[in-house]
Amino acid sequence: MAALNTLFNKKKLALTRAKLAAWWDGEAFDEAAALAAFEAKAANENTAADSGADDELFDAPVYDMPPRLAALGLLWGEGRVRPGDSTADGLEPARIGLSSEGVLAVLGPGLEGSLAAVAAAHPGKIEVFEWREETFDALKHGVESAKLDERVSVSRIDLEAHVFTPASFDGLLSTDDFAYCGYPPHLAQQIMKSLKPGACAVVECYVGFKSDALATAFASSFAEPQIRAHGDILQFFTDAGLALEADEDLTDEFLDTARTAFKSLGAKLQEAGAVEPAVARELAWETEAWRVRLLLLAQRRLERRRFILRRPVDDAAPAQAENANAPAG
Repeated sequence: MAALNTLFNKKKLALTRAKLAAWWDGEAFDEAAALAAFEAKAANENTAADSGADDELFDAPVYDMPPRLAALGLLWGEGRVRPGDSTADGLEPARIGLSSEGVLAVLGPGLEGSLAAVAAAHPGKIEVFEWREETFDALKHGVESAKLDERVSVSRIDLEAHVFTPASFDGLLSTDDFAYCGYPPHLAQQIMKSLKPGACAVVECYVGFKSDALATAFASSFAEPQIRAHGDILQFFTDAGLALEADEDLTDEFLDTARTAFKSLGAKLQEAGAVEPAVARELAWETEAWRVRLLLLAQRRLERRRFILRRPVDDAAPAQAENANAPAG
């Protein structure tokens, strides 16, 4: 009797949804056709009691992606807020030198696209710290949908004020955080503090000199850009006590990734079909901002760098230097 009641309820719900869909589309509701479609589907499915599978009518509701994030997904790929490549993202744990049991901190992923690639390469615990209010809920949803929430925790932080637990991470990955941080010495110090002695951090960000064009190039950003000179960024790391192991220029590689995304945008839009006006508007703003940003990168007025940093095993020297600079008395 219970099985019959369940089948009846599913049939009733299916007919109701079909009726609402017809009304929404301005079409006449054909009950016979809707009933036939339901019965044909039911006949081809395994018994729910045996398989434990839920009918799609009872699936959890789809996450309502904000227009801005939907536009970014069309441009850069699902789950991304910037140009990126899953193959390159998956190399980060090895670049950091993480063991499978190591705890990795990930700063500023935006959404789950790059994070999923990192998690696929690193089976251990990952602690995510996101500063964008606009992406936080979507990021958490993406992590849950990817079934990563058992080993990936997501917290929202303030880049200007957050204090990490000392010596808690075996590695750290930061992307673009220094390009939007108002006081980078604090962030550099916290990265140093959060790493275990001998642990490695990979920091990727923009560097460049102040220019009036930056306002347009970053007009669609989630925060006011804080682009600083290459030498200034290096000095922040040195002052914090981090040892620089590599300083890599990623500008050409980054340009190629971004240009490839723009070249494929037309095909993506055609495949997606009708785009909501709000999404189209966000996409237009993003495209105009990136037109200027790509020009600055091509002219080398803006660069993309990757810094590989390590907390020294012996932290006595930085501590002594800090004490030496302290006021007497």
